[in-house]
Amino acid sequence: MRRLPLCGAVLAGLASGCASRPSGNPPIPLVRRGSDRARIPYAERAPDAKVALLARINADRTAAGVPAVAYDLVAAEAADAFCQDAALARVMGHWDLAGRAPYDRFADAGGVDWSGENFSGSSRIGATFSEAELTGLLLEAHGRMMAERPPDDGHRRNVLDPDWTHVGIGVALEGGEFRMTEEFTRHVAEWVELPRQRVRAGRTAPVAVQLPKGWNLATVEIAHERFPRPLSAGEIARRRSYAFPAASQKILPILPSAFRYADGSRGEAKVRNGLVRVDVPLDSGSGSYWVLVYAAPGPVEGRTLSPLTAVRVTAD
Repeated sequence: MRRLPLCGAVLAGLASGCASRPSGNPPIPLVRRGSDRARIPYAERAPDAKVALLARINADRTAAGVPAVAYDLVAAEAADAFCQDAALARVMGHWDLAGRAPYDRFADAGGVDWSGENFSGSSRIGATFSEAELTGLLLEAHGRMMAERPPDDGHRRNVLDPDWTHVGIGVALEGGEFRMTEEFTRHVAEWVELPRQRVRAGRTAPVAVQLPKGWNLATVEIAHERFPRPLSAGEIARRRSYAFPAASQKILPILPSAFRYADGSRGEAKVRNGLVRVDVPLDSGSGSYWVLVYAAPGPVEGRTLSPLTAVRVTAD
């Protein structure tokens, strides 16, 4: 999980320029994802087996002294579709054949929160998996993740990360192919507002995030990457892990008029009563622009923070 250490010196150097909104452009239609965004009308695959795995995940988290996670149906729907495609194509890895990383698939399903994926799969030659085995297969795959030892224990650390609030589970059986994922998400923002559709490159796109009461903004990172390209099964297998693109811009909250950051700026992110508003400059051409909001309850200086959001704005 990406974490950002914050202290006075770091904050002083984070501000950077933000393009102003071009004049004469039509308003950008927006959509809001509210506090109920993890609940959608989705009849998921193998619900009983998933209930058993959710119970095991929460038992492991409780034993480690971290909060239990609730269930995220948006993440589960995206995960089921991915697992089904991976099993049919006999592909192993975090990417799909369209070249989408887990965070792209979650955003395609409507996700706006920070997320992280655990993936597992297995194949049988000359034999098939049965539905009766499914619960055992899920628990065995999770058990292998929890048996990892440092420094090669990324799956285990993901399960036990205290910042996660939700998880969605994906699964598929196709003949001799079994695939499963655990899609952890972090639902902290009360609501998120973003463009409903693609925006023309060169414009600025409004994004708003309502923080919970008592939370304060540290910074907003903006990262850009080109749209995914198709991948072969071999390319997917060689990609062992994934990460969000590096931030190209970091925007600080606006300070009162009497204050300045070390570079003389006052910041650019508007914050009022926990409502964060940012105009995202789409100045790196077409592709996906990821808006990562870092915030925490109380003071933010001197703390190591994880993002709350992974809001995707797409530009042509």
